[in-house]
Amino acid sequence: MTEPDINIFSDLIAKYSANDSPIQGWPKVAAVTGALGSGKTEWVLNLAFGFSSRGDKVTIADMDIINPYFCIRQVADRLEQEGFNIINSPERARWMDMSVVSPEVSRALAADGGRLLLDIGGDAEGALALKQFEPDIRAAGYLLILVVNAFRPQTSTPGTIKTMLTRMEDICGLKVGALISNSHLMDETTADDCASGTETVFAAGEALGLPVLYGGVKPELYGEAEAILKSRGVPVPLWPLSRHMMLPWEEGAMWSSGTGA
Repeated sequence: MTEPDINIFSDLIAKYSANDSPIQGWPKVAAVTGALGSGKTEWVLNLAFGFSSRGDKVTIADMDIINPYFCIRQVADRLEQEGFNIINSPERARWMDMSVVSPEVSRALAADGGRLLLDIGGDAEGALALKQFEPDIRAAGYLLILVVNAFRPQTSTPGTIKTMLTRMEDICGLKVGALISNSHLMDETTADDCASGTETVFAAGEALGLPVLYGGVKPELYGEAEAILKSRGVPVPLWPLSRHMMLPWEEGAMWSSGTGA
């Protein structure tokens, strides 16, 4: 099976950089959300590395008010070492199960230049974090991206995806502008699973009038999944998804190593 070239990340970001792309070029703000466990935080990080590979100065804001235990703050120190600017909850509230978002987000929205990625909590209620910043986000220019795993019951059909999207928009006051397929079955995922899930999300995108920017795939399944999608006529580029977040029981996870709070 063919693994992707290392330059693919820059190329995938470049695909939507032009004004005639489906999203009319990347705006300053990319806000990423999805159902709980959809993989939206991994996508925030992968997009961050994609923008960074093109020379962009990237700020990542942790705005997850739903689950403070599997989010950006878990890997913040490592990301700062990689050159990213990280905005977390105020220090005393960093590990509390509270709806606290740093006021630094407002300053980042108003700052000139750079790219701002917002990691929004899972499910529609997580969009509440966006509401207080809605005017500033609109002024800065934004793209709200919904990450979808087509193998989860709440996002398994175009109808259920539309229901989640509508609830989210009603809560935050912003409009979803694009979808990303992150369709998988954990370690059991096959290339055909990835392709089939991406196909489902693409059908939802067509029904909703939204572009599907990427389909996530394990790097080792990239070549096979790409061939399947091409044979089915599904024009969604695949992104070989790198894992940056660790499950609590995995080797190196901060929770198992005792380096958490």
